Amino acid sequence: MTQELRKKTIIRLLEQKDEVSIQEFVTQCNVSEITIRRDLTLLESMGLLKRTHGGAVPNTTIPELFGFESNALDKRNQKRDICKLAVSLIEENDTIYMDCGTTVFFLASLLPRFKNLRVITNSLPVVSELMPHPHVKVYLIGGELDTSLKALYGPMTDNLLSKYKADKAFIGAAGVSLSQGLSSNHEKEASVTLKMAEAADKVFLLCDSSKIEKTSYFHYSSLDLIDQLITDKEIPPSILEKYKSKNINIITT
Repeated sequence: MTQELRKKTIIRLLEQKDEVSIQEFVTQCNVSEITIRRDLTLLESMGLLKRTHGGAVPNTTIPELFGFESNALDKRNQKRDICKLAVSLIEENDTIYMDCGTTVFFLASLLPRFKNLRVITNSLPVVSELMPHPHVKVYLIGGELDTSLKALYGPMTDNLLSKYKADKAFIGAAGVSLSQGLSSNHEKEASVTLKMAEAADKVFLLCDSSKIEKTSYFHYSSLDLIDQLITDKEIPPSILEKYKSKNINIITT
């Protein structure tokens, strides 16, 4: 079993029980105790669980940590600056994808300046922001509602996305790494983001600098997926140079 699949299994077990023993993880993942201990240490460092003497327990702060409102407030000034730069890449008559990322959400308030624009999204906050502006055509992709993330997901969402084509996709990520690529806190969120990116002519990743050279729970793509990475000016110069040396098209606010 790969590490990604083990991580998925560990999180699923902790969603079902208040505490899971090392031996149960070993049995379910069919790996050694040493391997499981390494996986638990990694997941604990990511804030996804808490180690105990004989196993692990769920991290009770996860709903707040991953909730839309909490994430939207975090680094909001940097996110606004990123979106002020991103909006300059949009043109009249564009059709754009917007995923449910909290950085991407701040782009919505800047879109009413356009006279003719189509927005395809699974994000309820984006829809709410654009609702008072009927000249911006909004297409909400249906599916199952996740009340924490305030977005729609599932097979219906993926199927509907396959029927659209966009000029540009504006996406977010929980982690960005030269070695590991793009990662997300949720598999379903990653699935929607990936499908949007694959159906767009150009892909713009909007990501504050705190997420760069970080990894999250679920890896879903290499950096080849994106055409441009837009981040804030707080990115360390050494990291900025590394990305440029790898021919990553990165711009800062």
